[in-house]
Amino acid sequence: MILRRRARGGFVLVATLWTLAVLAVLASYIDSVVAADVDRTWRAKQQLQGEMARRGVEASLLYLLATNRSNHRAWVVPGGSAESGARAAAGDGEAVELSVAGDIYAAPGGIRFFIQDERGLACVNLPESPLFAAALRHAGIDERTIARLVPRLRDYIDLDRDLRLDGAEHFDYARADLRPPANWYFSAPGEIKRVLGLDAALDDATWRRLRPLLTTRITIGYNFNTMRAELMAALLGGDAATLATLRERRSEVRIASLEDIARLTGRRPRVAAGEITPLPSPSLRIATWQSASGQRAVRGIMLTPTAQAPWRTEYFYSEPVDDHSPAVRQLQTPLLQSG
Repeated sequence: MILRRRARGGFVLVATLWTLAVLAVLASYIDSVVAADVDRTWRAKQQLQGEMARRGVEASLLYLLATNRSNHRAWVVPGGSAESGARAAAGDGEAVELSVAGDIYAAPGGIRFFIQDERGLACVNLPESPLFAAALRHAGIDERTIARLVPRLRDYIDLDRDLRLDGAEHFDYARADLRPPANWYFSAPGEIKRVLGLDAALDDATWRRLRPLLTTRITIGYNFNTMRAELMAALLGGDAATLATLRERRSEVRIASLEDIARLTGRRPRVAAGEITPLPSPSLRIATWQSASGQRAVRGIMLTPTAQAPWRTEYFYSEPVDDHSPAVRQLQTPLLQSG
């Protein structure tokens, strides 16, 4: 009897210990699940707050662009504190310049942004322009390859099926088992990779260098006051010191002619004198992103002050943030002062 009681007591003890062990494992599992859920919730909250901050900055930029004037290199916007900014908006106070040459700014909520005049970019729908060739050279594509690719780009966007010398038309695409050319303008820069031979020439590293320099919008003239520094360097050539001088001087003086460029650099770009313009176009690219994010939102707008709406969006996409430049500017305007 005593042995039976001891055996029963030992069984109860072992069962209790096993139950406690199972409960401990279950508690540990529940704790890890809850911790993971809390972490996911926190990350989702951070992402939501970041996206709200990004959209707020984008909306503020649209407002500033639509309600203020430009000079040859920037938009002139109210500056200073909220009080002095109100005076500047009323025409009685200090104003500041908001660059449209691709300079990166810091904004509230850890947001970064830049605005780019699209006259300062290379148009993929003008593949024979010197600026497009300069963009390809900057990306590392040699002159022989550029000469071979330009006829294929022209054949892709022209309205006929006539084959250019060194070009490619429907028969060539069918033989390569590729979709035929659109015979229409490119709607997005990335579409050029559908052109026969372009995908092979544009590996990932080359495309990362080239992509930020391209636009599909056809603008008239070259604005050296807002042109991307990489394009300006590739178009003019010359040493880094000369081009650095030009970049510094264009923040002080207006570049309005080939003579201005030659005086500042000693070089003349291969463009017609009448194609140099000192004014930004109404076609602007706005890029906004969280400083810790790997993606940025890119919106192309057209300012339309005489229409019912002050602007319209012509394209929108996201792209990786490849440049992590420490050169971030601060904009002293009430709407976008970074804390």
